[in-house]
Amino acid sequence: MYKKTEDVWKWRLYAFVTICGLMSTPTAAITPEVEQLIRAWSPLVWLHSEEKFLPSSVEFFLPEVTVQDNQGVIIQDYVTPENLIGGEASTALHMQTREPLDCPSCYNLDMFFGQPIENGGVPTYTIYREYDDAFNTLDVSYFAFYPYNRGKDACVGVPINGSCAGAEKNLGNHVGDWEHNALRFRNGQPYMIHLNVHSFGAYYEWNETTQNFHFFVGEEVRSAGNPDYDDSLYEKDARYEPQYPPTVELMGTHPVVYSANGSHGLWGSPGTAWTTWDNLILIPWLPSNVSYEGNLNWLNFLGDWGNSAEGCEYEIVTGECELGSGPSGPRSKVDFPDPQPKS
Repeated sequence: MYKKTEDVWKWRLYAFVTICGLMSTPTAAITPEVEQLIRAWSPLVWLHSEEKFLPSSVEFFLPEVTVQDNQGVIIQDYVTPENLIGGEASTALHMQTREPLDCPSCYNLDMFFGQPIENGGVPTYTIYREYDDAFNTLDVSYFAFYPYNRGKDACVGVPINGSCAGAEKNLGNHVGDWEHNALRFRNGQPYMIHLNVHSFGAYYEWNETTQNFHFFVGEEVRSAGNPDYDDSLYEKDARYEPQYPPTVELMGTHPVVYSANGSHGLWGSPGTAWTTWDNLILIPWLPSNVSYEGNLNWLNFLGDWGNSAEGCEYEIVTGECELGSGPSGPRSKVDFPDPQPKS
């Protein structure tokens, strides 16, 4: 079953990439019409009613970390958005909290709880890319940063009939969490949305008749164990498919997405409403060999946005550490293939 699903996914993605074609050059200056489109379709994010780990700005987070190499040597202290090291020199580096955690699954630092989202208190970093192609394609990625991602309790004993014989551990926590969704527009109209949930996600196509996004294809997840939690032994790298919602609904023109409690993955199926359009920071896309400057310099950092992994004694069984490595930043995310240039 998994092999068949994988083949279908690969075929559909291949067809999608083939249709969209090859690279073309993005245009430079943003027009009022494009800015209005970006703002009109920015997401409404429902945070879970019990969410403790709120999003924050980059400026809020960076003073609380240093930049270190994989030996724990501090490469950069007193980090700001303007002076954060970037480029190839940062690829093998990671951020590390100034104050140590009490344990790998502990969240004893105040900054982990983020900032209030009301009245535009937290920015959404919005990277847009315009193409000079036959469809006037516009790609927009809406990024949210969270200082902390809370993992889930997992059985590290033997799962039997829905319960765990043996110990449970909280696994998959990590410092730093970048979540995003991406929209592709053609000729000023929505075409497709990608909802990102950590290392996987789903694509939804715009349906002009129903005026919402319909499920197109979802990405499989590599998991440490059987998602049905039956009495089979956990098998590292077992595959399963998430149950993606059939549609992404809208509030006006704003896609409505739901942020998972603690882990913040964006799903299309409430608690506290985050109206992201109250504070959008619009950022033009730049090719990887061109650096951002000034207060956007932080985008050039290519290392991990969080602590190095700890508490990995169960990783061989579960595929997860108690504290995983931090995520990569926005410039590492590619949601859509480049459209075909004008002939």
